Amino acid sequence: MERTGLYNFEITPYDDISQQSNLTKLELSSAQKMHTSAFYQQLPSLIAAGTAANIYEMKLPPGISPSDLMRYSDGSYGNIYFGKDGKFLGHAHLESLSDRAVAMNAFSAMSIASGQYYLSEINNNLTAINQKADKILEFLYGDKKAELMAEVRFVNFAYQNYISIMGSDVQRMATIVGIQEARKVAMKDIEFYVSDLDSQSKVKDISNLDTFVNDVFKIKDCLQLAIQLYGMSSVLEVYYSQNKDAKYLKYVEDDIFAYIDRCEKCMLSDFSAIQMRINSYKAGPLKKIDKSEYEKQISKIVDLLGSGEELIKRKPLQSTLQSCQKETVYYLNRDGELYLKTA
Repeated sequence: MERTGLYNFEITPYDDISQQSNLTKLELSSAQKMHTSAFYQQLPSLIAAGTAANIYEMKLPPGISPSDLMRYSDGSYGNIYFGKDGKFLGHAHLESLSDRAVAMNAFSAMSIASGQYYLSEINNNLTAINQKADKILEFLYGDKKAELMAEVRFVNFAYQNYISIMGSDVQRMATIVGIQEARKVAMKDIEFYVSDLDSQSKVKDISNLDTFVNDVFKIKDCLQLAIQLYGMSSVLEVYYSQNKDAKYLKYVEDDIFAYIDRCEKCMLSDFSAIQMRINSYKAGPLKKIDKSEYEKQISKIVDLLGSGEELIKRKPLQSTLQSCQKETVYYLNRDGELYLKTA
């Protein structure tokens, strides 16, 4: 099999990918598929041996984005290529169609499509913000209700329309501003609900146990929603901005986890105090109440908070951020269909 190494990426021709494992077909818009199809037509000229194939695999090194390609004075893109013996042969000019760089458009389409895949991996684990609006409104309360609901809807909008919005620079920049605002709102609301839960854990009169427990779980649900909003908005900003700087990515990851850890420690302390109060609760002589179900519910929350997986799962967040720095392997066929190697 012929293999050609290029300065910023590698291209390998394949006749069949049916034996390749861990491939995921990526969603492409019609415009993106046009770019990948056009790029496929240009690939043979980039292979030093001139060998054409039905499938091509391309690897971008960790941290490399399409903008890192060599840019010529005429605005087109290209790179150096080598022969079988590893010796330099020359520059591979990436031809453009309609005055646009075919390769640049294709790489951009690939990056956006894989970005949507990784975002879906984290979004599928965000059980709170993925609930239907009526379910969320059942537990939201107070002055924060409207603003938190609005930001959840906006972040869902930004996630669902990622591929489309990334195709418009003006809308992309406006969306980034909205995402940053959503993160700030999430942080304010987190602080509010953490304080509210702490106050609730210290309430002296819990004679109406039903109301007390119901209020506690409402606060817990609001906190989970706000924290998941904070995590998703932080990751969305990374993907919308396409900022793959290693220090920046490390900061974002550390910031999210440090904030989540702090919130969970506060919640664990408060729910442990609430657990003790419910365990010691005794109804009056004329009032009978079965508190066993409440004890089970609170105990479950305490156990989950202790495991560090109650509010938001760490692994999908981490893998989604780290994917920006990993080598990316794509498979492209003659129809412009794109596959991502996921493991």
